[in-house]
Amino acid sequence: MSNSGGLAARGTEIVPITPAISERAAELIDSLALSHGMRLADALIGATALVNMDTLITANVKHFGAVRGLDFETFEP
Repeated sequence: MSNSGGLAARGTEIVPITPAISERAAELIDSLALSHGMRLADALIGATALVNMDTLITANVKHFGAVRGLDFETFEP
């Protein structure tokens, strides 16, 4: 069964991790790991959206809601 409203329908794109993304991810981990449970994978995802000035589509509002400057849209799988 396909989900016509899923991520594929939104024209999502896979982008490479750059040094700027890695640096921003490290900053996110430093500032949010203890208070919000930010881990490497989520930090890389959030940093990628921040660096590329993209809107992040996520079902994980718990971790990304604390990221200042991050534009995100809730996705329900």
